[in-house]
Amino acid sequence: MNADREQAAIRYLEQEYLWHVDMLEALRRGRGEVVYFRGKTVLIRRNEGPGIYLLTTDDLQEAEAAFAGQPAPRDVVARGPGVAEWIGERFHLTLSEYCCNVAYLRQERLSWDCPGLVIRPYRVEELPAFLAHYDIENEAEAREHIEKGELFAAEYEGRLAGFMGLHADGSMGLLEIFPEYRRLGIGRAIEKFLINFCLDKGWIPYGQVFCDNEKSFSLQEHLGMSVDRTKVLCWCI
Repeated sequence: MNADREQAAIRYLEQEYLWHVDMLEALRRGRGEVVYFRGKTVLIRRNEGPGIYLLTTDDLQEAEAAFAGQPAPRDVVARGPGVAEWIGERFHLTLSEYCCNVAYLRQERLSWDCPGLVIRPYRVEELPAFLAHYDIENEAEAREHIEKGELFAAEYEGRLAGFMGLHADGSMGLLEIFPEYRRLGIGRAIEKFLINFCLDKGWIPYGQVFCDNEKSFSLQEHLGMSVDRTKVLCWCI
């Protein structure tokens, strides 16, 4: 797609910025490209591998047209009325729980001081601990996060206490604080650190929260993240 067309797609996505922040950041960080834009339909192909897409539409016929000629979807983040259900049936994908985007839209960095806590890059030799506590990612994916410098360790009083980082799509997540270190403010501190990390890169820090996760929504709002629970999206995998 030519540059003018992509800029037009970006202007459209910006009209509902928070709902589309993952799509906008994929483009701005060079992690995806617009492969279809017409009317209210935008399809972005992410560059981690074939068949990974971000879609917004209010027209299932346009969605059909958007995927025509593209590698078969194997992972789609969908938004729009009935879109996830259509994708699941059309491409034989499984729908995850619905979630909402949250994003830090301010400019100021956050103070994360927590006595006894050091936040540092995660080490390859610590992979067993990561895999033991976070089974959503495999070893190859975890190694990639470490190599890219986008996975961080929370070290409390000299011991590994948890971790957080960026998913392959650039969203904040991968958060796990080990049970014996919870309620010490470590989770809040490492998320503030990660927000600052994104700001220093010139990125908009964002993440996704399952619609029924009241505890997480409360934390995000406390950290100054913008939240709109009326606009949902769904991972189809």
